[in-house]
Amino acid sequence: MATLAERLNSWFADAATADAVGRHREPSTSEVAQAISEDPSHDVTISRSYLTALRNGSQTNPTVNVLSAIVKYFQGRDMTLPVSVSALVNEKAPAPAVEEKDEWAAALSDRQVRSIAMRAGRLTPGLREQLLSIMDVLDASKESAAGEDDDA
Repeated sequence: MATLAERLNSWFADAATADAVGRHREPSTSEVAQAISEDPSHDVTISRSYLTALRNGSQTNPTVNVLSAIVKYFQGRDMTLPVSVSALVNEKAPAPAVEEKDEWAAALSDRQVRSIAMRAGRLTPGLREQLLSIMDVLDASKESAAGEDDDA
């Protein structure tokens, strides 16, 4: 079972963005604490040291207001993981494997991939199923073409 700290750290990793030279960079604990504290939509302030304690597991029982403020910060990011108070505190929700998070981060670092994902998210379930079928056909065509190149 994933702990609160593990789920919170998964969110930090999922919120990573490419920097000026293309390296993936997580938001720092200080940046997140400052952004939460400066958000005028709530009265929660959180110190870097308290957020660090939540991330390393030495603090395990934050208030609902603190959890809500953390969730609000991450909901404003381009995330692939579910972001809600229940997702953060639900001990039955498994954290994705590190390799899976790395694969997501690499795929989502591409602007076109993000654009496709965001547009697909606005489709009805039926249209998403059709889109997946189209993508399956494209994958099969690509594999078929690769096989023909190998035969030549």
